[in-house]
Amino acid sequence: MNCLFIVNTIQELEPTQTTALMIQGMAARAHQVFVAAADGLTLEVDDRIHARSLRVGSRGELSDKVELTLMAGDLVVVRTNPARGGVAPVYSSLLDLLAIAAVHGAVVVNDADALRRATSKLYSSRLPAELRPRMVVSRDSATLRRFIESNDLSVLKPLVGTRGTDVFQVSGNEPNLNQIIDVLTRNGLAMAQEFIPEARDGDVRVIVLDGAPLTVDGAVAAVRRVPPRADFRSNVHLGATPAATSFTPTLRRVVEAVAPLLAADGLD
Repeated sequence: MNCLFIVNTIQELEPTQTTALMIQGMAARAHQVFVAAADGLTLEVDDRIHARSLRVGSRGELSDKVELTLMAGDLVVVRTNPARGGVAPVYSSLLDLLAIAAVHGAVVVNDADALRRATSKLYSSRLPAELRPRMVVSRDSATLRRFIESNDLSVLKPLVGTRGTDVFQVSGNEPNLNQIIDVLTRNGLAMAQEFIPEARDGDVRVIVLDGAPLTVDGAVAAVRRVPPRADFRSNVHLGATPAATSFTPTLRRVVEAVAPLLAADGLD
């Protein structure tokens, strides 16, 4: 079986990244493994999707260039992030090409249509209301300000983005609120959420696979992210500290509530 991993750019792959470890694991199992960049797919005259890729050796090392034709039974693992590395302009086309590959029998994980639905933070609106903060999404400054003024504290962020970039904690009397809203809505919509006080203690990431918490040697794959003292954001990229955590009954109920939606949407 051929297995193709798609990343933002091949140059950004680091040996300690989760994606690199997944690639090494697949190669160690004697599969034919390849890596391609998000802009490396082509619809050729044979109506097949071709990928300009690098072959992966048995120890995870990258070697010769290969033009791979995606065929029935091939596995495509999508490990892109549309909010990083200038991928946004080609991301929609990438998903279109992957959907064509799926028509020809390639197995795309996650499903291209599912990834399209989950491209932005707007996907959180599909979660049960009791599992997420109150929120509004708009480009209208009056709408955003009205919501922010209805809360003691709010979080204001761009609809597409990662690593805590341009994420602000604001109140209705924030003197720079108009300027912040103007900056965040300059290129699109913004999301305003009611601030959850417990977020000061950090958050927990749980890895869910096929609708169930991923368990390794009896332990659920979960990590708490503790924000630095001077910041409310829990992004490790911004100085938050990863910490061990237990998989509580509350977390289990959250996973059980969200899993059916993920399964229905093709987010394995």
